[in-house]
Amino acid sequence: MFLRSPAITPTLASSADHCLSAQASGADVEYVRSVSPRRDAHILGPPANARLWLFALLALFPLGIPAQQQPGPAQPPSGSLPQAPEPAQPPLNLDMASVANLVRSLSWVSKQAHEDARTADAFARRVASTQWGRVDFQSLYLRFNDPLRILTPVPSNLQPVVGLSSVVTPLAPQDNLHVDLAAGYPIFTGGKIHNSIKESRQVAHATGEAANDTDDDEVLTAEKNYLSVLLARQVVELNEIALRSYQDHLDHAQTSFKLGTAAKYDVIRAEAAVAAQEKELTEAKNQLALAEAALRTSLALEDATLVEIGGNLFEITDEVNLNASMDAAVQSSPLLKALKDKVAASRSAVHVQEGDYLPQITGVAGRQLVTSKLTQADPTWFAGAGATLQLWDGGERRARVSQARSQLQSAEFEYNHAEEQVRLAVRDAYLDLQTQRSELASEQKAAERSTESLRLANKRFEVGTGISLEVLDATVSLTASQIGVQQALYGEDLAYLRIHRYLGDIADVTARIQK
Repeated sequence: MFLRSPAITPTLASSADHCLSAQASGADVEYVRSVSPRRDAHILGPPANARLWLFALLALFPLGIPAQQQPGPAQPPSGSLPQAPEPAQPPLNLDMASVANLVRSLSWVSKQAHEDARTADAFARRVASTQWGRVDFQSLYLRFNDPLRILTPVPSNLQPVVGLSSVVTPLAPQDNLHVDLAAGYPIFTGGKIHNSIKESRQVAHATGEAANDTDDDEVLTAEKNYLSVLLARQVVELNEIALRSYQDHLDHAQTSFKLGTAAKYDVIRAEAAVAAQEKELTEAKNQLALAEAALRTSLALEDATLVEIGGNLFEITDEVNLNASMDAAVQSSPLLKALKDKVAASRSAVHVQEGDYLPQITGVAGRQLVTSKLTQADPTWFAGAGATLQLWDGGERRARVSQARSQLQSAEFEYNHAEEQVRLAVRDAYLDLQTQRSELASEQKAAERSTESLRLANKRFEVGTGISLEVLDATVSLTASQIGVQQALYGEDLAYLRIHRYLGDIADVTARIQK
């Protein structure tokens, strides 16, 4: 650091040919001075005691010489505030409801579908604007090489009388500016504009419903990945419990072998079971990592994003009526709504083509706002109407109408097929739900039986009346039945969500049934 005294800074700054060095040790202060003759009297002006204290201060606080800094933490630059450490990004908490909300806002597929819907809506507004006609403002500036004029020759017998061989009539000056206002309005189009507007609006509505169907499909995919993470996490926990059970059994087998109540084969068998279970645990952890990666992908999350997945697999208690669910799916499925709008749009397209058989009448009007013409006979405004009727086009109109009707029939076939597929999908999900419920009850009973079997096998082995194989088999059976319970819960939850995916309310259901 640099310290300067205001009283002596001017003196030192004005004297470039002197240097002062001082050393202080206790109360003795020595100084060495080298001064030019011109400045000597000025420097020695103060009393000796004052000079002594001055040099003592200079020795303690050298002028212009940076003080040696002690090693320590780095200091921020002068004039800048210390930088506060960036707060750690909190993890993203995920449950069934938040996954449904995130996928609709983050999924690239959903974003593209809704962008297509906005495009169709903008096109519908563009088509609707044609019913109001149009008004154009036109301006034109022209410069000719010569003014426009008409040269009319005078008959030879009149030339002596008028004294001219020709008469020049000016039309426009050399610089011409024209500003016009023109308007057109469709008076009668045979229903073409009206039906075109209906068609574009129906297409826009169909595209919006298709986007909603895409949302439901993406939500189902994301929820499936979410449930897979919950299942894989439970499988990892069960395998860890099984591994600890195998390790405990290995300890018992080794102790019994030392006591002479178990054979070496029991120890080897227990060691093999531990190794095999470690392999199962590794595979389960890999499946968990893969499920988490799939969930990140469905939510368009980066790998660096911290996530905390909450929730557990649970049993569905709602009763589902098959016939009511199929009827409700037909009425509320976004896919069927989109196809129904597609049928209506195709019907409007047929009416558009049929409008070509009728005359097309258009009203027109215009006014010249600014003109450079000189002739007084030119009009400054006009209004009128025009009519067009095709008498013969080689059968083009009939072919276009036939094409539109075929497209309408194809759209109706597509809707009927989709309705059958929706009913079939709801039935398949309903039957799968019933199957998983039966599987859950069976696996729960199996888990209870395996738990008791393992307890008895351990007791028999500890007292020397059982063998190691019984304990290992009971452990395998218990782990399998417990994993079976979790898989049945996973299947039940997924089947229930599949039903509501076609009912169009899967996002609402995920918030309601979250455990």
